Amino acid sequence: PTGIGRAKAMNLGASGMAGAISTPFLYETASIFEDVSDSGKCFTMLRHPVDRAVSLYFRYQSDDSNPNTAQYKGLSIDEYAERSTESNWMVRFLTNKRAGALSWHDLESAKEVFGRKCLVGLVEKAEESIRRYERFFGWGDSINGENDACAGERFLKSDKRNQHDSFEGTNAWEVLRKKNEYDVLLYDYAKHLYTQQAALYESFN
Repeated sequence: PTGIGRAKAMNLGASGMAGAISTPFLYETASIFEDVSDSGKCFTMLRHPVDRAVSLYFRYQSDDSNPNTAQYKGLSIDEYAERSTESNWMVRFLTNKRAGALSWHDLESAKEVFGRKCLVGLVEKAEESIRRYERFFGWGDSINGENDACAGERFLKSDKRNQHDSFEGTNAWEVLRKKNEYDVLLYDYAKHLYTQQAALYESFN
């Protein structure tokens, strides 16, 4: 992506100016920190892949600004599930395999990236996850003290999970689950990793 290339050209990684970078392009962004002594640390906030897909369905119903998703507007959830291009985007981005068939090897590679490089957060444990990030990165110390009290509140206000049906147990849910089979398995692994990583933050108390 152009923005990442520009950031690398301007030596953003070594400048110390960026506290955090938000991007789905893990491998391209990692190149910003090549030959930099203080490398970046990946952190992510995850939700169940089917919950995410269902939320996108509802967003598409009210979004008139994106011509690429206009095809989904007005569809029933079953029609959306069948026509959706959902296809394990987490595993694809973590393995840098955007197209083509995935395999169990790709899933294991994605797990390894999570295990070695990522601090895992969960949307269902949003406030606790944010506290972990603040503790690890020292954000509560370096940013205005109000940050600690407001970060969780800001995230929860933007969380729309409870504003629509989940469709869990329906045919649409199952269709979306099958389309995201590897992502669902990766999410289950991430939940286990989230529990394991609790010990990592104890040293930052």
